[in-house]
Amino acid sequence: MSFKYQAPDLYKSTCIVVAGQSYEVKNGLVEAKEDIYFALQPIGFTRYVDEPKKAVAGTAK
Repeated sequence: MSFKYQAPDLYKSTCIVVAGQSYEVKNGLVEAKEDIYFALQPIGFTRYVDEPKKAVAGTAK
C-alpha cells in the first residue's frame, strides 16, 4: 500500500528525511510505502486524497 502526503504551500525542499529514510517531494507530494504521517504532520503536511475522475456522461438523442 502506498501513502501520499501533501506538502504545505510554501514547502520548497525537494526531499525530506524521516528516521534515516529519504523521501522525494514531487509537485508538492511525498509518497511512501510506510505511514509516516506522525513525522510529517507537525511540519504542516496533510494526507493526500486522490479525487476520483469525473465521468463524462454522454447522452444519445
